[in-house]
Order: sequence, then structure tokens, then C-alpha cells
Amino acid sequence: MDIDKAKKSRASSISGGIFLISLGVLLFTGWWWPGIMFAIGLSGGAELIFRGKNARGIGTLAFFCAIPLAIWAIQETDIPWSMVGPIVLIGLGVIALVKAFYLRPEAA
Repeated sequence: MDIDKAKKSRASSISGGIFLISLGVLLFTGWWWPGIMFAIGLSGGAELIFRGKNARGIGTLAFFCAIPLAIWAIQETDIPWSMVGPIVLIGLGVIALVKAFYLRPEAA
């Protein structure tokens, strides 16, 4: 087994362990929403970080933690859902463009 496969296997094991621990915490607390989003973000982010992809791992964790926080903020401020959809789509489009133009390595 080469080092890359061993690294991926270890990262997957760590990710799975973090996810199972997170599910156990959710069972104890009963905090399924938004707790499940944090559990997914923790396990996915940890796997990427242990594979050496730190920026992507932190981005994954931030994304999955931002979803429940954004929904909570929307509910607390009474923003109409008819405005949320277009804003989310515009934001995703901007992110896609930034990734395409600034975060992709140049082809050799």
C-alpha cells in the first residue's frame, strides 16, 4: 500500500469516527437540526484536512456551519423567503466565478 492510499484510508477512518461521535452527541442532546449539519461539516472537513487539503477542509466546515446559522438569522430577522432564494443563487454564482478565475491552477 503506498503512502497516498494509506493517508486516504486513515483520513476516512478519522472522518468516520468523528461522524459517529457526532451522531452519539446528537442522540444525547436531541439537537438534530442544525446539529446534523455540524456533524457533516466536522467529518467532511476533518477528512480533507487529514489528507493535507487544509483550505478545502476549513471551507467545508465553514459551509456546513454557515447553513444553519444563516437559516437562524433569516428566521430571527423575518426576511421573506422569496428574497432568500435569489440571494443564495447569486451568491453561489459569485463563488463559482471566483473559483474559476482565481482559485484554479493554470494549465501547463
